[in-house]
Amino acid sequence: MAHNHTPAVDSPPVSAALEIARRWFREYLTRSHQLIGRSGPVCPFVEPALKAGSLETRVWDTAPDTDTAGLVRIIRRLTETFDAMAWQGRNRTLHALVVVLPGLPPGRLPLMDRAHSLMKTELAQRGLMLGQFHAACDERAARNREFPVSRSPVPMFALRHMAFHDVMFLHTDPRWFAAYRARYGARYRSGSVPDPLFAEIFAQAQRTWGHEQDKGDL
Repeated sequence: MAHNHTPAVDSPPVSAALEIARRWFREYLTRSHQLIGRSGPVCPFVEPALKAGSLETRVWDTAPDTDTAGLVRIIRRLTETFDAMAWQGRNRTLHALVVVLPGLPPGRLPLMDRAHSLMKTELAQRGLMLGQFHAACDERAARNREFPVSRSPVPMFALRHMAFHDVMFLHTDPRWFAAYRARYGARYRSGSVPDPLFAEIFAQAQRTWGHEQDKGDL
């Protein structure tokens, strides 16, 4: 069980940011937590990606006055970098690029949430998932809405390919669900669903949004 983790409130020096992020991966993301709402580590993806050498972490200089538009530009640069990378591991579901932004002061951390919101649809339609992590992040655990799961000691964006479990994060918007359904709808038709909760969420989203797509991929 993970210990109670309290993120730092001040921006760390650039030289320390990378190690702070990696320590957070090891001591928080790869461990279980009593509030996550399920067994297993906070992020089941991280440890396999680390073992495969497929989790790339970099520190990018960020001006302290970076605004939402500037963060959107960072996300676009992140996407371009992700697309161009020569990955060590062959399993593309484990490919992830994390950029740590230690220059962003505490007062501007909420702008990361705005930039994430602005880019989520475009990225989902490309089959990509973006996560934002920072000390003030209000993203909640999918199975326990009381737990702000994405609070980290340094601000960072993480980008990876869409995965089957992402129905947990893509069912509340018709554009997100359409992107997810186009990739994974066949598995629900075949009954190849490892978690009953996934099937329940997919079925509810299908009832809510699927009428617009019934002549499409299903």
